Amino acid sequence: MKRKECNHKTGYYTCKRLRLLEYLRKEGFLPYMTLPDVDNPKYNVWRFKNTPELEEAIDKYFKEMK
Repeated sequence: MKRKECNHKTGYYTCKRLRLLEYLRKEGFLPYMTLPDVDNPKYNVWRFKNTPELEEAIDKYFKEMK
């Protein structure tokens, strides 16, 4: 069986978009951490464990947005 590998080098994915967060939650992915945004502390970002399945869901989300 072929093992899927992540495209991103880090072990986590940082989500800055509320709509993407809602989509990922609906798909069954839950963030493990909520942090203030470094660029704008008035907003939060959400950190997910990076997996090939998460990357597929993110790719699908952005394809649907087009």
